[in-house]
Amino acid sequence: MSSYGETIRKIRLDKGISQKALYTGILSKSYAIEFEKGKHEISLKRIEKILDQLIVPLDEFLFIYRGYSLSEKEWFSARYAEYGNSNNLTGLYSLLKEYEHRKDSFSEIRSAEIRSRIRQLNEFNQERHYKKSAILVEDQLIIQQYLSNLESWTLHEIQLFANTLDFIDYQQKATYFKALTPSFEKYRNYDRGKQILCGFLTNIIYELIQDNELLLAEHLVNELHSLSTQLTEIFF
Repeated sequence: MSSYGETIRKIRLDKGISQKALYTGILSKSYAIEFEKGKHEISLKRIEKILDQLIVPLDEFLFIYRGYSLSEKEWFSARYAEYGNSNNLTGLYSLLKEYEHRKDSFSEIRSAEIRSRIRQLNEFNQERHYKKSAILVEDQLIIQQYLSNLESWTLHEIQLFANTLDFIDYQQKATYFKALTPSFEKYRNYDRGKQILCGFLTNIIYELIQDNELLLAEHLVNELHSLSTQLTEIFF
């Protein structure tokens, strides 16, 4: 993998921008030369200034830096959603195999998430409905303990909660929902954040309707409506 500086150099040359035009006021000429060779690193604040000059958002820059590939988290989220939504158990078992042998805490959470979805889908395929009792208690605890220990929520936790609503007890859901509510305002102006929040709200509204909690469901439909301001959110 190339360095950040080498990636910026390629983007700069592709856009026909000179070093002087790009780095004036940000890096000295000598430092910029070494940075583009991958011999110097710079702060994120300076990288953001350079990317503003190049008119390249940070998330797109990282996508280019990775060779036009998704990050590991993005790759997992895409595969998990694809396999789970299409009832692709073979794909889910393959995904589980990727994470079960790893020992880090995030892999443990992902393994619990995948195992729970597999057991849920197996139950659905046999009985034509979902049961929480199909989920292993230890997998429920892994997910709930992680969410319970949070001081504040990022998009990763919101997405995890959205993906595991079916696995979590009702009382715990209420606690988590209260904890993540401030995130609605924090991420309202961030496109990817809005997408994840809309997905979460869609899932929990469905759950509330199933449980006949119609007043709260109506409130969240209004919240979903207020978030769905762009063409990309019309689906929700």
